[in-house]
Amino acid sequence: MEFNRNQKITLICSGVFYLLTLFSFLKLDSWIFLICFILHSLAIMAFAFLTYRESLTSPDEIAELSERIVNIKADWKEESESLKATISEKDENIASLKNEISALEDKSTELNDEIKRLEKENADTIAASMEKSDTPDPSSILPQFLPERSESTTVNIIDVARSVSREFHDDAAKAGLNISISATDEVLLVKADQNMIRVLFRNIVDNSIKYMNRHGSLIITVSAIGDDIFVVCKDTGEGLAAEETEHIFELNYQGSNRISGNGLGLFQAKAIVEYYGGTIYAKSTSGQGMGIYIQLPTT
Repeated sequence: MEFNRNQKITLICSGVFYLLTLFSFLKLDSWIFLICFILHSLAIMAFAFLTYRESLTSPDEIAELSERIVNIKADWKEESESLKATISEKDENIASLKNEISALEDKSTELNDEIKRLEKENADTIAASMEKSDTPDPSSILPQFLPERSESTTVNIIDVARSVSREFHDDAAKAGLNISISATDEVLLVKADQNMIRVLFRNIVDNSIKYMNRHGSLIITVSAIGDDIFVVCKDTGEGLAAEETEHIFELNYQGSNRISGNGLGLFQAKAIVEYYGGTIYAKSTSGQGMGIYIQLPTT
C-alpha cells in the first residue's frame, strides 16, 4: 500500500516525537517527556485516521459501493413493481367478490321475500279451507308429500334450531329479540323430515317475534332424557294469562294480545309434533313471558 503525502508527514512526525520521548525520558525533565509522549500519540492517531479515510475513499471501493447501490435500487424497484401488480390484482379480485356477494345477498333477499309470501299465501289458503270444518283435523295441515314416519330420515335437531335462529336474526334484531340456542350435546337426532322440524321452529320463533312487544330474549334449550328429546322455547315477552294459554294451539285463536295474522302457526306446530309421536304444551303468566315445551321421540 502506497502512502500519500499527509500520511508520510504524520508517520515522520510520529517517529521524531518517539525519539524525543526516549531522549527526554533519559536526559530531560519529566514534563518535557510528557509533552513529547502526547505529541507522539497524536501523530500516531492522525496517521491511523488518514489511513482509514484513504481506505474508504479509494476509487475501487467507491466504484464497488456505487454498483451495489445501483443493483439494490434496481432490485427494490423490480420487487416494488411486482408487489404493486399483485396488490392491484388482489384489489380487483376483492372488488369482484364484493360485487358477487352483493348480488347473492340481493338474490337471497328476493328469495326470502318470495318464500315468506308463498308461506303466507299457503297459510291463508289452509286457514280458509279449515275454517269451513267444524272440527279441523290437525294432520290435514301437513303436506301431502310428507314421508311416513317409518320412512323418515334422522335429522340433527340442534342444527335445524341454529339454522332457523340465523334465518330470523335480522327480524329478531328489529324486534329487540335476542335468540340463543342451548344444548347438552352437539348432535341430538330425531327421526323426522328436516323441513317439518324447520317449520316447527320457524313457527315458534316467529310467534315470539310477533308477541314479545318489548326487548328481551328467546332461549331454545334442547336436551335428551332417555329415549326422548326435550325442547324448551322460553321468551321474556309479555306472555298471556293461564286461561288464554290453554287455547294458543287452537286454529285461528287470538288472545288478548291479538295482532294481524291467521292464528295458524302454533296449530301447525302442534300438528307436526303430534305427527312424529310427540307432545307439545305451553305455560305462561301474564307479564312473565311464554314457554313452549316439546317432547319428541329419538331415533
